[in-house]
Order: sequence, then C-alpha cells, then structure tokens
Amino acid sequence: MKLQAQQSLEEKSNQVKLSADSLALRNAKLKEVFDYWREFSELIRVIEPDFSHVISLPSIGDLSGLKVSEPFAEYRYRLLSNETFSDDISHVSLFYFYKASQVFKFERELGIAQRIKDVLWRYGIVHTAEDVKNEHARVAAVSFIIPWQVKGSIFVTPLPDSNVLHFSLKNIAKLGEMELEMPFDQVDATFLDELSKLLLGQENSFWKLAKF
Repeated sequence: MKLQAQQSLEEKSNQVKLSADSLALRNAKLKEVFDYWREFSELIRVIEPDFSHVISLPSIGDLSGLKVSEPFAEYRYRLLSNETFSDDISHVSLFYFYKASQVFKFERELGIAQRIKDVLWRYGIVHTAEDVKNEHARVAAVSFIIPWQVKGSIFVTPLPDSNVLHFSLKNIAKLGEMELEMPFDQVDATFLDELSKLLLGQENSFWKLAKF
C-alpha cells in the first residue's frame, strides 16, 4: 500500500510538472508572437506601406489608395483578483488601420440611413451622424461624415488546459471577422510571415497553412 501511494504521488507530481512545462512553452510561444508583432509594428510605422486592395463599405462606397498605418502590439497577463496577476499570458493582440485622407460626406433618408448605421457599427467604422430636420422640425434625413479609416485587430488567446491558440481576426484585408485555432507549435515564423502578408494585402499562403 505504501509503495502504491508513493507511486501515485510520483505520477501526480509528473503530471503537474508536465503541465507546468507545457504552460511555460505556451507562454514562451505567446511572447514570441508579441516580439514578432512588436518588430513588425516598428517597421510598418516607419514605411506605412500601400494596401493595394479596395475595401468596400456596403451601401456607402469603396475605399482605395489606402495605407497600412499605426500598428500597435501588446500582451497582457491573466488577472487573478483585483490587481493581482498570474505569470500566465492571457492574450497577445495587434491593432492596425487601413487609412487614406479622403472622407465620405452625404445625406440619406431615414430608412437608408439606418442600414448605413448598421454597417458602420458592425465593422467598427469611425463616423459622425447628425439628424437633419425639415421645415416642420421633424427628422427627415441623416448627415454622415465617414473618414476613410478601417481599424483591424488580431487577438491570440490560449485555450484553457490546451496547447492550442485561438486567433480572432477582425477586418484583416477585408471587412469581417474570422476565428481559427492552431496548435502553438505550428505558430512559427513562417505562419506569422504569411499572416502579416495577408494583413498587408500581399500574395500569401496563410489560409493554406491555417487549413481554413
């Protein structure tokens, strides 16, 4: 019995050690992703590369001649309670913009204006919308001002008790959101290079690597 108990304790200890080792590897991978994006952000802020594709805002118009600008990378530790943080990285994120100097300015009647508002809120497009009243002091239309500016983001979070990383992509190369999961050992420099090319609108094989 004593021997069995000792073996059981050793097995549990090994499981904890493996879990701790796995957690350390996962944290190291998340930090590697952050370091890649930090360097990527520094380069993009200097060169502000052209984004060769057109981004279409439904019911509004096309955005062309855009540049990739203002990238910002960060990571956060997991919050345990109040202001106490663990050593586990909770997520890594990259924010960026597709921008041009032009601005959409127009008025639309109420029914159409609501559909436009829905599009703008759905994709997180910065804008102003002011009611336009008629001679009877009733709202008859909405006046819009929409800068040519699309904010995108990539969030990477580890799945609980897993070696899988969850990627949440918003407005990357086109409007919309996508989710995918990858084993962290497959998130290497090649994977990040192809994801960066996708963001920049360059030819890439990202979706092939992601098996999406």
